[in-house]
Amino acid sequence: MKVSKRILTFALCILLAVESCACRADTPAASETVSQSQEEQSDTGETQAEGAVTVTDIIGRQVTVTEPPARIAAVSGPSYEMAFMLGAKDRVVMVKSGHTTNYPIALLTNPDLADYLGIAANPSSSVNIEDYLQNDIDLVIYYDNETELKKFDNAKIPAAVLTVNTGLLDTLEEAQSQTIDSYIETTTYPVRTFAVLLQDEKAAEKAERWYAYCDKTLRMIYERTGSLTDEQRSSVYWSNTWGENVLSTYVLKNRWYEIWLAGGKLIGPDGVSGNFPEITREQMFTWDPEIILVDNHGGYPELVEQDLYQNERWASLQAVQNKQIYRIPAGVFFLDKGSTTTLMVLWLSTILQPELFADIDMVEEIQYYYREFYEYELTAEEAQHVLDGWFDQVEAEE
Repeated sequence: MKVSKRILTFALCILLAVESCACRADTPAASETVSQSQEEQSDTGETQAEGAVTVTDIIGRQVTVTEPPARIAAVSGPSYEMAFMLGAKDRVVMVKSGHTTNYPIALLTNPDLADYLGIAANPSSSVNIEDYLQNDIDLVIYYDNETELKKFDNAKIPAAVLTVNTGLLDTLEEAQSQTIDSYIETTTYPVRTFAVLLQDEKAAEKAERWYAYCDKTLRMIYERTGSLTDEQRSSVYWSNTWGENVLSTYVLKNRWYEIWLAGGKLIGPDGVSGNFPEITREQMFTWDPEIILVDNHGGYPELVEQDLYQNERWASLQAVQNKQIYRIPAGVFFLDKGSTTTLMVLWLSTILQPELFADIDMVEEIQYYYREFYEYELTAEEAQHVLDGWFDQVEAEE
């Protein structure tokens, strides 16, 4: 099986962390082990300054902070949500501009977010390094864009990549060969790494409790769905919905395991290029999915749902006939990204296998998560808003 250099680097980093804390099976494969003391040396042979911390981000880059970052630019997708969950909201001074306006729950849990400095950014945009220098930024959470990351390197501003749109896997075969252990370690690694970069005792403790929650919840889901046959799994199409287009989707490998873990079988394009390929209308009818998920990503999910239910051209799809169209939830950020991916998989499980998860009340689960990890008491009505995908489009998100 072909495995990319990125995956080998990432897997090795996880393996080293797991081995170093094997004696603490009830705690995260904690990233404390990736930091280096004054006596230790970096890969380049240079001695680390006292208090410096080096981590390996998810694309295999070594990122060093010389002291706890006080002014953070959480620019990429879910990076603000991750910082907020780890208790670092007061250290974030710059976010992607849409984050100051688009997320009612984020503003509810942190009203100050509206006054944060917003900066236009997406995976392909050009960085104006002066924006970061003028605001004394000492840590950036950015996109996987080699050209733009070099600008931060040249300016001596640490920049870590903790999320990628294309996924870390090269092929569908790699996605299908994951184990529950590897999935848990891979999906929790970004948050645990962020906690190490923060160099904060509270963040480390929060990351440990959060990991334990993810580990317990995902293994519970696996115990209930892992032995399901293909015939017992509903077919799922995941629409990425750029603009109002239900035919925009994800490469199959990017979401395959999450749907499988939740008890479904994902249908979509494989072996195609681009982050968000578009299928044909004919292909949609050939697949005729039992369930259609409508992503918030492009910003107009309500229009996609409206079109599917009201436009006669979609009327014969079984997902439309059976009213099995679901919008991805949205809270502090979209539920399928950042620290809340586990919640998303649990929510999907209640939809794809309702009989197996009849004991799960997602409103209560959302309230628990917010209380335990965001330190905010969400009402039942507000929790329902999360499940309904409450999102106010001002600027399309990536």
